[in-house]
Amino acid sequence: MIIKIADLVINCNILFIDDFKSINKYEVLESPSYYINSFIKEYDLPLLNNPILETDYYDMYLVDGKKVQYQRTLDGNYLGVIEYDGNIVNIYNIPNCNFYREYTLTQYAISYLVTKYSNSIFFHSSSIEYKGKGICFSAKSGTGKSTHRSLWCKYSNALPINDDKNIITLKDDKLYISPNPWSGKHMIDNNKEVTLDSIVFLYQNKTNVVERIRPFMAMKLLLGQIELPNEENKELWDKITDKMLSLPIYHYGCNMEEEAFTTIKERIEEDLCL
Repeated sequence: MIIKIADLVINCNILFIDDFKSINKYEVLESPSYYINSFIKEYDLPLLNNPILETDYYDMYLVDGKKVQYQRTLDGNYLGVIEYDGNIVNIYNIPNCNFYREYTLTQYAISYLVTKYSNSIFFHSSSIEYKGKGICFSAKSGTGKSTHRSLWCKYSNALPINDDKNIITLKDDKLYISPNPWSGKHMIDNNKEVTLDSIVFLYQNKTNVVERIRPFMAMKLLLGQIELPNEENKELWDKITDKMLSLPIYHYGCNMEEEAFTTIKERIEEDLCL
């Protein structure tokens, strides 16, 4: 299947494409320049020492000039290997692979292509379009981003854009939320691009308290929810984060009742003149 994400046309040749139902919305009839190939095949790593990067979930190696990611679960079980070769990403799955395991690996593949080849960064957040404006709700996992997003969809005509892995793209000196079918465990997304106009950082609170915050505090919260820059995209990363910090940004302690939606909605409408 050929899909388009963040203006990249990608030949997405994955095993469990029929189970990845939301990806159908992104299909296009264009010639691809980028490729994600997924196989059930053991990858013969020539060495398993001296990684160039170690994290909780994977180790990265440099093999014959290509970056090779040895992926595992948090409890240490081997999940598969991802090979990055320019505009091509090859995924080698274990024999008992299923959709959810492949979905995990392909998230790394799409993140690599989008970050490397488009004017974009990823922002861990749940986003909506409301009255033509794009709003991102961000917080640590388990805080209630999806639940809060669902309040907007329940009590207004808000449209969910992406429930977890938002692509923030810089185009024509403006920020956009680019659609993306990789959208977290709930897999809620829509193939619609919208400007990014406001950011809300959530935390749990018994009463609803909203505060518009200055860029310094917003940056500290933002750093915990976006991918950090590398040598290749540092300049772009700086431009995007600077523009994000110029938006109306709120720190919002809230419960998950209807009033939590009403309180922040009224404040955003006032500030955005909606």
